[in-house]
Amino acid sequence: MAKLWKSLVTKQPGKAIWTLGAIIFTACQLPFWLILFVPRRFRQHPQWTYSQAIRNKVVWAVLYHTCVVEVQTPIRLDEKGRFITINPSKDYVYHGLLEDPKVQPTVTGGTWYPSPYKPGDKQTVVLHFHGGAYVIGQGRPSDVEFQATTLVKNLNAKGLFLSYRLSSNENCHFPAALQDAVTAYQYLLDQGISRKDIVISGDSAGGNLALSLLRHISNSDVNLPAPSAAFLFSPWLDLKSARDPSYLDHNRNYTTDFLPSNLTTWGALAYIPKHMDAGNPHFAPVDHPFVTETPLWIHVGGVEILYDEIIRFDDAMKSKGNKVELHVEPLASHDILLVGHLTGFVAEAEKAVKLAGEFLRENAIR
Repeated sequence: MAKLWKSLVTKQPGKAIWTLGAIIFTACQLPFWLILFVPRRFRQHPQWTYSQAIRNKVVWAVLYHTCVVEVQTPIRLDEKGRFITINPSKDYVYHGLLEDPKVQPTVTGGTWYPSPYKPGDKQTVVLHFHGGAYVIGQGRPSDVEFQATTLVKNLNAKGLFLSYRLSSNENCHFPAALQDAVTAYQYLLDQGISRKDIVISGDSAGGNLALSLLRHISNSDVNLPAPSAAFLFSPWLDLKSARDPSYLDHNRNYTTDFLPSNLTTWGALAYIPKHMDAGNPHFAPVDHPFVTETPLWIHVGGVEILYDEIIRFDDAMKSKGNKVELHVEPLASHDILLVGHLTGFVAEAEKAVKLAGEFLRENAIR
């Protein structure tokens, strides 16, 4: 029955019918929310503003219905301007788990912010991986303008936001995104940019991808140099558990976040190949700390749904002797760098990036 239902709502005309119904249903709910959240005691968190309460509820609804119909983001590499295409690098950088008979390194792309890198530029370069549970999102302005502007402005840096392959597309499960991340990192090095001037950054699923890249650099024999620092904003660290929607549905912070369980379940099932152990370190880094030369700066919202697993990971990485700094934004929900402008946490997102910049200045590899 579940498979039949899924086939009905993820294909036309069922997808269009559900989408129309979702728009009407959410529009009908909105007046109720506008009244319900006037008293603070009825808001998701009593210290949230009225605007934050409404915004987080609307974002949850949009994401929930997006995942019901499994909206697909097609792979596009034909954009011009700040968008660049990047060819795969030498074979030796794709050893180990990056070798897959069905998933091969291929041309990827990314968008530069605020302008393309030019030889001789002295600014730090941030290679950023966007969130979206590996199934939605891209590195283009339509999706990441707020986070890109927030990052490059407050860090006085240039940013390359990678539009890595999403698992919602055919044969784009793991290790497709990691292959693209390696391709992009090698591209920056090939431009003559020193590893001391490169920061790896990611939010949510992009934080997971950033960690996968660092693990690949640390564990493999490809001789890729470690980046100067890594920023992880609300990193997704337990895809193994996320395959079961109850993992989030029964989370103590479920009511104070906008992240629906059908997004993480869809993402985890699509990203993890059926032939691989879901407990693999790339899918469950929360249970597999590792040693990295790269200093880590981690951000987490105090009431977000991934809070507990991020705290566990922070402790585990520190126990390995790594340089790790954790910043908790007490009232923030998930991934304010990506959606802070939508959920009402703009000031908190700017604060977080400024703190990350301070960490970079004091701890980066030199």
